Amino acid sequence: MKIRVSNIGGITRELTLYMEKGLTLYKAPNAYGKTSLTKALISLLTSSITPADLLNVFSDEGYVEVELDGKLYYRRFHRVKNRIEEEKNLIMDDDRALLLSYFSPENQLLARIITGDENVEWFISKTSKVQELKTKKEDLEKKLNELKARHEDLNKKYQEIKEITRELERVDEEIKKLEREKKTAEINTTQTIILTRQNRLAELKARVDARQKDLKNYKARLEKIEKEIEDLKQRANPELKEKIKNELSEINKKLQDLTSKRNNIEIELGVLNRVLDEVKEAEKAHASTCHVCGSKVDPSIWKTRIDIILKEIEETSRAKNEIVSELNTYLSKKNELEAKLNEIDKAEKLLTEKMTQKENLEANIETLQHQVAELEKQIKELEEKINEITTSYSMETTESEIDKKLNELRKKRGDLEYQLQTLGVSSKILEEITSIQNQIEDLSKQIDELQREYIRRLTVIRERFTEMATSLLRELEFDFTAEIDNNYRLIIKRKGAQLEIRKLSSSERTTVALILVLVALKEYFKTPYFIVDESFMTFDQRRFEKLLKYLNGVVDYIIITKSDEMVQLTNETVPVTMAHQVVS
Repeated sequence: MKIRVSNIGGITRELTLYMEKGLTLYKAPNAYGKTSLTKALISLLTSSITPADLLNVFSDEGYVEVELDGKLYYRRFHRVKNRIEEEKNLIMDDDRALLLSYFSPENQLLARIITGDENVEWFISKTSKVQELKTKKEDLEKKLNELKARHEDLNKKYQEIKEITRELERVDEEIKKLEREKKTAEINTTQTIILTRQNRLAELKARVDARQKDLKNYKARLEKIEKEIEDLKQRANPELKEKIKNELSEINKKLQDLTSKRNNIEIELGVLNRVLDEVKEAEKAHASTCHVCGSKVDPSIWKTRIDIILKEIEETSRAKNEIVSELNTYLSKKNELEAKLNEIDKAEKLLTEKMTQKENLEANIETLQHQVAELEKQIKELEEKINEITTSYSMETTESEIDKKLNELRKKRGDLEYQLQTLGVSSKILEEITSIQNQIEDLSKQIDELQREYIRRLTVIRERFTEMATSLLRELEFDFTAEIDNNYRLIIKRKGAQLEIRKLSSSERTTVALILVLVALKEYFKTPYFIVDESFMTFDQRRFEKLLKYLNGVVDYIIITKSDEMVQLTNETVPVTMAHQVVS
């Protein structure tokens, strides 16, 4: 891998580096540009590092280029007046790179664990992208419901086609029967005609009764739905919804402000606790030299400094507790408002559904009323004809009645054929039903797979973390264990007794954070390189060599930055003592 960097951060001249796959140790004095080099490399993995974060403030142009596996990736900047123009070809654009490609004090996970924060749910959620899976699953479920509705509609249409086809066959059979009767018919008696018409009359009246019964049911359902709609309109109050949204907006601003304050205080507490640990070590060792400035000090002064730091920790913790209390109050209020907003959204959704149901019912009622009116008209006409029948009919009269019936049946057949034409070809509908059924099965499988993957991503990191923590902590000869509980909080135990993570040493907390990052890196994220800032890690040389051995092979390129008087770039074998220099 070839790296070229110019005018990025503190690198004010072109820097060219060559790295081989495996472990690379980059040594340089402080303020020599190690952090700028690291930021430049990470910026090729995520655009969340902006041009303003990268380009040297005194330079008009700069670039970072990486030649990897025969491909060139770059970010090139040109300052034009008050803005920075950029050309870029990123390796990837994923802001998880800030968490999973660079391990330093700037790593958010490490910063929170160092301050004693045991909650890692946010980290698992962000690195596993379970929310994206959930959203995709919900989208597929919506599509599945649409397909099921379409499938149901097509089935209804298919059944309707079958019913019309059967009715058409019946009409054809009746036409054939009448045509046969016409050829061989004799004069029918008045009684026969009256009986036929009376049967027809009874059939029409039965159909009217059935339609009236359906009409009554539809009207009752319509009345019920109209009452439900009135109730839902009161519940789906747009003014109240807007008011709640405004309140939520204000609360979210408060929460952001309070969260920022809390995080700053937690970082301050972490720093104070670390300083306290170091001062305690100095007091315990009766050190006469300040490890920070190197000046001579009276060993008795350490006790005074410890008291001062403890007082600052107490005051800072009190301020943190006040902020946490206020945060909880606002969170409770937020949850309450979101619940109300959710109720309003549900009412609005239900209102839309009820309005659609109302429209359908009104259409059905109108259709039924039209059918009843038409049937009653037919009954009236038939009753008039029965009253007009005389005691004798000529052959012409009988034939005329048959012809009239035939015309009615032929007209009915034409209507049925038109309905079939409107509904479509049954074979094509059946073909579409089969296609949709296959889509439904495929979507159901996808949803099941997404659900399994959703659960897997949430559980696998807990299992892998416990496995890796057990292995690596034993390898590094630490005397504690670490695991993640069902609430996604870190559980630390020493000799079987649970203890708070803030009571671990800084190197122990750093190791826990590194294990989490490595597990997430293996399970969720593919990165070409992983960068570790060794300068903040307080491991002894033996443990550091074991850690390097463990890191080797996690990704193609493991880059360790380290402060040194000389500038060196070396590829490392395992153990580190076998390192050979590549570029100086």
